[in-house]
This record gives sequence, structure tokens and C-alpha cells, in this order.
Amino acid sequence: MRATWIVYRKEMVEILRDRRTLIAIGLAAIATPLVLSIISQVSTKTATQAYTVGYTGDVPTGLGELLSATNLKLVPVPDPASAAKKQVDLGLAFKPGEIDLYYDPNRQSAQIAQNRLETVLGQYSAAQAAAALQTRGVDPAILTPIHLVSNPLSSPVQAASNAFLSFFLPYILITMIITGGFSAALDSTAGERERKTLESLLLTPAPRSRVLLGKITAVTTISLVAAVAAIASMFVTLAQISFPGGSRHITPSAVAVPLMVWVAVLIAFSFSAVTLALGTLAKTFRQGQAYVTPLYFITIFPASIILFIPDFNPSLAYYLIPILNAVLVLRDAIVHDSVDWTTLAVTTVSLLATGALSWYAALRLFTREALLTRS
Repeated sequence: MRATWIVYRKEMVEILRDRRTLIAIGLAAIATPLVLSIISQVSTKTATQAYTVGYTGDVPTGLGELLSATNLKLVPVPDPASAAKKQVDLGLAFKPGEIDLYYDPNRQSAQIAQNRLETVLGQYSAAQAAAALQTRGVDPAILTPIHLVSNPLSSPVQAASNAFLSFFLPYILITMIITGGFSAALDSTAGERERKTLESLLLTPAPRSRVLLGKITAVTTISLVAAVAAIASMFVTLAQISFPGGSRHITPSAVAVPLMVWVAVLIAFSFSAVTLALGTLAKTFRQGQAYVTPLYFITIFPASIILFIPDFNPSLAYYLIPILNAVLVLRDAIVHDSVDWTTLAVTTVSLLATGALSWYAALRLFTREALLTRS
């Protein structure tokens, strides 16, 4: 293993000298908190933003105060329908026993204002009905013959935090692992061929398998460093910002942390071998980028599926699909605060098999003299 250690040390020195790799890791650490800060600001602004409601007619008693309390500002207009197109977010025409609502579904502000208005009108209508019943000596409780008593089995705030983490954490982890190792993998293969140093390395007495193992280990290390930098910055940011209706401090569960580390190692090892194999096929660093770029989109696609289908309940066969299985395992661990050992075992075997096949393919390429020495 001495040869592997020598190659690993050599690769780490060269990788750390490469500005592209260091920039990629730095961007990973900076971009993640920046995105989360923007999301927090947008969420806070959306929750507290005031919307204008143009109206005609007489506002029912007490309704104006309720609307103002929910940041819905009433503004008199001559024509609510026309005003709702550009001048105001909603248009209302108050009539006896009826309210006509005008809004443009293409405007997001109109949709948010409509939801607020419907909530306020529901509360106002219930209060008016209860008051009318009381004046007639009737118990308002008849309006709700069945009283619902909610008994949450876990903290709603913690559930919201888990949902947020299950939405972002797997995506960020996988993205940073893959992108963090791309530059390092290409530089140690296509980059060395371009600099004419790969051939001299392969002419050393060290077995090709040890040389390849040293390179894979170095790229895996850089991939994990990029992922750790991004996730650490994410949790630091989450500890400093607050989301409307949520907890100020969002932290992963004790079950999710070791599982995240294990999955990160598997993904980093597997895709370090994949990118090294693709980089070996390339003659130049630029050509290697062309080979590797489609891999990024192929691997991100399964992760994106989970983001848009949060209630996706897959069968065990889905855990055989690399990347998708890692996202599913992490999501289950974060949301349910437990580990399904069967799905974890299938995921582990799948990712190890992917890494082993990629390592074997890269080794076969390393042993083809014609491929490695061609210009």
C-alpha cells in the first residue's frame, strides 16, 4: 500500500495547487448559505408583505379591521375588475349579501392575497353567524356539531424542520460531492495526459491498480471535503436565520448524521471512479469536461424527482438505482428519524457495485498502452 499512499499524497498536492478545485470548494461553501439566506428573505417578505385590495360598495362592519390585521389594505377604486389587472392585487365589489372577487391568476401576488382573503372571510362569516345565533338565544356550538381535537404525535415545528432538511440536504450533499470531485478527477487523468506526465507515472514500478487506487482515494477526499464545506455552511446559516412559522434552529437528527456520512462516502467513492474512467478517455481537460458534464445532469435528475414528488413511496427495486437510492435513504432517515436496514443494505450494495464496476473500467483503461500514450 506504500505505492498507493505515495500516489495519494502526490495527487492531493497537485489538487490543492489547482485553483479550479479550490474555487469549486469555496463556491460550494459560499453558495449554499447565500441560497438559504435568499430563501429565508423571500419567505419572510412573502409572509409579511402587504397587498392592496381595490373595492367598491360598503365594507361590512368589522371586516375592514380584519383585513388590515392580515396586511390587506383596502383602497377605493371605480372599477374593481379593471384595477385588479395592474393597479391592485385584488378587486372586490361589496353587494348586499354578496362579495364579487376579481383577480388575475397569472400574478403570484394575487394568488397570495386571495388565500389571505378567503381565510379572513371564513373567520368573519363564522363570527357573524355565531353572533346572530347568540342574539336569538341559540348556542353557536351547533355550527360545529363535531369538535375536532388534534393530537400530534411529534412536534409540528420539528416536523417542519425535518421536511425542510429532507428537501434540501440530499440535493446539496449529492451536488457538492459530484461537482467537488469533477475538476480533481479530470486534472489527475486528462490533465496529466495533457501535461505529458501520466505516461511517466505509469512507467514506475508501482502496479497500475495501486496508482488508480491512490487517484480514486484523492478524488474521493476532495469530494467529501467539498460536501462537508457546503453542509457545514448550510447548518451555520440555518442557525442564524429563521423561517416564518418554523424553528429558528434547524438541526438534523442523531440518526441522520451517521447515515449521511456513510452515504456520502459511498457516493464519493463511486463517482470518483466514474469520473476518473471518463477522464482517462479524454485527451485534454476540455474534452474531459465535455464527457463529464452529461453525468452531472444524469445524477441530479433522480434527486430532483424527490424534490418535486415529496410523497413518493417507492418499492425496494428503486433502491437499486444509484443516487436515487441515496436520496430516498436520507429522506426517510430525516423525516422518520429511523433507518430501514433493508433499504440501506440494498443502497450500500448498489453504490458499492457502481464503484467497483467503475474502478474496473478505469483499471482496464489504465492497462491499455495504446490509449494512454496516444496524443
